[in-house]
Amino acid sequence: MERRLRRTLRILAGVCCLLCLSVVYAAAQEFKAGTAYLEPRGGVYGTFDDHVQVIATYGGALGYFVVDNLSIEAEGLGYYIDQQKIDATAMGMAAKKDAATALGGSLMARWHMAATDQASFFVAAGAGGLWADRKVPYRGMQYSVTEQAELGATVKITDGFNIKLAGRYQHIGTFDKNGLSALGGNLGLNFTF
Repeated sequence: MERRLRRTLRILAGVCCLLCLSVVYAAAQEFKAGTAYLEPRGGVYGTFDDHVQVIATYGGALGYFVVDNLSIEAEGLGYYIDQQKIDATAMGMAAKKDAATALGGSLMARWHMAATDQASFFVAAGAGGLWADRKVPYRGMQYSVTEQAELGATVKITDGFNIKLAGRYQHIGTFDKNGLSALGGNLGLNFTF
């Protein structure tokens, strides 16, 4: 597990460095106050929990720039959480697949720190809730608070259309053994209007 976490962190650090360089070398994409966007997105995350292998997300966000380069967005995601339930038996411990599906919603603030005509580099943070069909993780809760932070970039394809790539840390539930931390990334198709 520790090796997988280190590898994921190295990959995310490399992606972040590439995104930073792309912003520096690109030629000012404008995110003006009063602009709105719609963004379908999906993501894949590894976890820091030995009993949860992968989290996959799908959904989207609707955002509005309240001032230049700073947006507030409402995000709605569906989750597939590949987890194992561990039970004590007379023969020792038994593991069984206990995959969960869930719906989550959150509010996020996104600040585009550096923006050019072709690309931007941003940070984001937010909080929300998760409603699952079973406990997540299996020893946690069915309904949980979530917190997330992102680091990423957008690349302009045409006027009003960008591709967004972000690395994200997400926490589900309490900050103890009954909670779940995940690290991964998401890809979004950003339509600005």
